[in-house]
Amino acid sequence: MSGRPSSRGASLVARTDQPLIAVPLEHDGDEETCYFVDDAAADRALGQEIPQPAIKLAGVWSDLDADEMLTSLDRLRHESRPTPPITSI
Repeated sequence: MSGRPSSRGASLVARTDQPLIAVPLEHDGDEETCYFVDDAAADRALGQEIPQPAIKLAGVWSDLDADEMLTSLDRLRHESRPTPPITSI
């Protein structure tokens, strides 16, 4: 991996309000842990793009009809037989 930090035994100084992100990586058959204080740098070390915020996922299901979905779930609930009570484990 080309973005792997090269110093071994080095120290890392972080402010108390910074998160410390541990990223396990494999290098030459050995598992090593690299520490980062920046999400973007940790993502780059993993070879990942920075994910979109979860709030953007809300629009993914905007084409679904909520009333139709709730009616369907209610129908399934009434058509299904309830699970018998568990008497022993």
